[in-house]
Amino acid sequence: MKHAISILGVAGAVVWGAPAMGATANAPGCNAAAAYYDVVPTSANRVQIGQAVHCLIDAERAKAGLAPLTRNGPLDSAATSHANAAASLKWWRPGANSHNNPQTGSTPGSRITAAGYCPNPRSWAYAETTYTGWGPGAGTPRAAVRWWVYVSTFGHRQIVLSPTMADVGIGAAAGSADPAGASARDGGTYVVDFGRCQR
Repeated sequence: MKHAISILGVAGAVVWGAPAMGATANAPGCNAAAAYYDVVPTSANRVQIGQAVHCLIDAERAKAGLAPLTRNGPLDSAATSHANAAASLKWWRPGANSHNNPQTGSTPGSRITAAGYCPNPRSWAYAETTYTGWGPGAGTPRAAVRWWVYVSTFGHRQIVLSPTMADVGIGAAAGSADPAGASARDGGTYVVDFGRCQR
């Protein structure tokens, strides 16, 4: 079972990009990260899971002729805090807005700004994708990226393959953010924040 939604926020123009899943990116650390493509997040492997998601996203971008994304600390912080809150609060039931925290009221824009991404920009843009899954193979980095690029009809593919996005932050949490998967031991929750900053 899986559930995901995407959201885009823009200050300045964004032009969307092209199509494409499979191989690993040749970025540093991707050979080691491949061991985590089909592993669910735990408190002990979050760094490796985040790297696996990054490598899989960059592999899709490379297949579409797009540049790899640069990992960004503030975006990582925003994505991680939201993934942790979602896995804890479990509000991502079908029809719910996975991007707005019902307890704090935070949104992708407020979290990204509060984390310190792109202060005082000339122009900037951001986008967020979310995913939660449980059951055999559904809570893994590979399942999340495959869903965004090949299954979703909510605009995830355009976000992942946007030629204008340059930075990325990744949050992964153990367990499902959907209450229907609360008792599953093989669940994973993912938040990816994308950004572009011009000063």
